[in-house]
Amino acid sequence: MAYGASLVINRGLEEEFRSFLGPEGISTDKMDLVTYGYDATRKSYSPCAVVWPVETAQVARIFRIASREGIPVYPRGSGSGMTGGALPVSGGIVLALERMIRILEIDTANRTVTAQPGIFLGDLKKAVQEKGLFYPPDPSSAKVASLGGTLAESSGGLNCVKYGTTKDYVLAVEAVLPDGEIIRLGSKSRKSVSGYNLLQLLIGSEGTLAVITEATLRLVPFPEHRCTFLSRFGSIKDAGKAVLDILNGPVVPSALEFMDRMSLECVDAYMGREQIAPCEAVLLVEADGFDPDTVLRDAQTMEEICRRSGAETVQRATEPEDRESLWEIRRNLSPSMYQKAPFKFNEDISVPVAEFPAVLQEVYQIGAKHGVPVICFGHAGDGNIHVNFMCHTENDPAAHRGIEETFGLAIAHGGTLSGEHGIGITKSEFLPLEWGEREIELMRNVKRLFDPQNILNPGKIFPEKKQGTT
Repeated sequence: MAYGASLVINRGLEEEFRSFLGPEGISTDKMDLVTYGYDATRKSYSPCAVVWPVETAQVARIFRIASREGIPVYPRGSGSGMTGGALPVSGGIVLALERMIRILEIDTANRTVTAQPGIFLGDLKKAVQEKGLFYPPDPSSAKVASLGGTLAESSGGLNCVKYGTTKDYVLAVEAVLPDGEIIRLGSKSRKSVSGYNLLQLLIGSEGTLAVITEATLRLVPFPEHRCTFLSRFGSIKDAGKAVLDILNGPVVPSALEFMDRMSLECVDAYMGREQIAPCEAVLLVEADGFDPDTVLRDAQTMEEICRRSGAETVQRATEPEDRESLWEIRRNLSPSMYQKAPFKFNEDISVPVAEFPAVLQEVYQIGAKHGVPVICFGHAGDGNIHVNFMCHTENDPAAHRGIEETFGLAIAHGGTLSGEHGIGITKSEFLPLEWGEREIELMRNVKRLFDPQNILNPGKIFPEKKQGTT
């Protein structure tokens, strides 16, 4: 749509926003516009203003003004997204939720927590852990990822293989529609089949249908005991076999992560020393629970499976500091990739777990075919592979062809374009690889129903003309 003339915030509108947001609640300063115009994709667009609400009523009022003036609004958490979901591709207003950080309630009797969307996920997890409770979703960016961003993408992370993803833990939300109306969906009840499941429609919708301003999340008891081990393999094939053997075994790991040789080389360079003896691949595996003997026995069972599958060595860690040093390697993988090349395309295909070894091998073949280095790591336990095409220019045509073939490969094996990053702007052109015209039109109709003016995060998921890129 053609947005209103207010794509430039005039003095009158700025004062209207300031009247209820306060003097520090809106900025048109060039430095702020630059800062809030980019995200982890390293792409940049220029908004005309940034606003910082602290409560739901302010968010609603922002949208009433935006709806009246025809101004697009782009909700933003911490800007750690990998597909451009928060980028203001048509100018307009960035709705920065970083000041909405309150934990409103930790209900130990019902094992729930209610919080605002701007809180860092790591801070939320720490707060409930102090009460003996556990919020399992754990993306590697948890220290800097906002709760709202993880709800928008239905984030997964390290614990998915045992505990599931974000969508499995959301009980209720308060949200603001693009016209400024406040809605409430779900309840603390663990069961509900009352009407359509509008709650789950919002989770993973990438901030295109409504803005969640409060979320009530299901918690589980915190598993006090953990045992982590790292297995080194001389071949990708052996590591892939170990993944399937573990998943077909008697123990469900709480984490099962894969890293290849080049990813380990990048981490070594990034951290300034050799972290793991050279090998072709490693699996980082963890068992957790409430009885230390059972946890140790479960870990030993999986260690033996790795050895039978061809592991060269197995390194066990039971002490917190030793475990943390192993997980620090995994958390540093994504930023360390820039040691290999100035640009990377981090795709997060997901396939049925039985297809993981075959798809992994074929991904490397695609990279070799197009002459583009490919680095792979990811959540092997649920078939979620982070495929990184390493490039020297942002518009590398060979990498683009490789990415398209990789998406086609994932679909051919019964998988999907994205396991946890979403579609955003970087994958929108590939959506027809996974969905037919009718399915995509149904999605567009849902968007029109929630947002008939198309002012909430326009230009995302579906291919649309994007303006103002730098």
